[in-house]
Amino acid sequence: MSITRRENILMAYRHQIPYFIPSMGDVDFCLPNVLEEGPTCIGASKDGWGVTWLLLESQPGPIQDETVPPVLEDVTEWKEKVHFPDITRYDWEGWAAKDTAEWDRENRISNVVLVNGLWERFVALCDFENALCNLLVEPEATAELLDAIAEHKIGYMKYIKKYYNPDKIQMHDDYGTERNLFMNIETWRELIRPALKKIVDACHDLGMMYEHHSCGHIAPLIPDFIELGIDAWNPVQFTNDPDTLFEKYAGKITFVGAFNDRMHVNPAATPEDNRRAIDHAIETYGPKGSWLPQPSVGEDYIGYCIEKIYEFNKPRYKELGLSGPLFDKPMGMGRAKYTNAEDMMKEQALAEAENRA
Repeated sequence: MSITRRENILMAYRHQIPYFIPSMGDVDFCLPNVLEEGPTCIGASKDGWGVTWLLLESQPGPIQDETVPPVLEDVTEWKEKVHFPDITRYDWEGWAAKDTAEWDRENRISNVVLVNGLWERFVALCDFENALCNLLVEPEATAELLDAIAEHKIGYMKYIKKYYNPDKIQMHDDYGTERNLFMNIETWRELIRPALKKIVDACHDLGMMYEHHSCGHIAPLIPDFIELGIDAWNPVQFTNDPDTLFEKYAGKITFVGAFNDRMHVNPAATPEDNRRAIDHAIETYGPKGSWLPQPSVGEDYIGYCIEKIYEFNKPRYKELGLSGPLFDKPMGMGRAKYTNAEDMMKEQALAEAENRA
């Protein structure tokens, strides 16, 4: 029997049970540097849509600058007020060559990440409170703008297919808080789902898989995701009760993540609690398939997680005549770094010794 790591991870994305747990290190990915979708520097800066972002060195990510009025205060004026970046003027060929220079298309799959999806771009244009109000008081204009944003995203994907030619697109669009959706589910279905369907269908028509990133409690949307043909969803935060989701939907959509992220931010959790949570994810979801481990386990436990996955995979590696590369975090936004268990443990021990010194 012979199988490559690329073939194995594609089995997971096709909702099958792979021969061994795939690694996020089997994915090359990038945020296309050509796009004008966020801040351009530390401090305040505008993106290609005219939205002002604030990014401070102490922040984990950018936020909209609340001291600047939103681009769109009246959603009914979107045709006059919203500036859609002219993507035809971008140097797609030049940037794609740089962004994909270290991709290994023979052994890994490739992924292009699109930030600020439908809802997130709508929020960026209107601000969050106005965006929620617009869903209720101006549903027609809201639907029109969301559809226009979808068409713009599809324009991105056509160029990405031509110049980057990835295996999949991963679009970011958060829909929930820790406890519930941002909006009534029927409102999501009426206003966001039709535009999202256009994006998913276009992605598939272009020959790429579609993975959707959405944080928060969005478990009620998973049947819709499956109907839309969404191939995978991440990060499957623990608020969604991953055990129940796997029982209901394994084989219908691929789950990327599903570790107990609550445990690793709980100051009362013991090291044993954290290790048990990691054990549970790997031992429960690993045999089910339709799963990729994107672990939100904290820096202190990533080494343990790598070892646990290695131990799970070791008999399968032996059967297939494989040795490493093993699970590792993608390094930066370019080529994923492969390692082996022994080197990983040596590096971790060396780092711990340096910290003690």
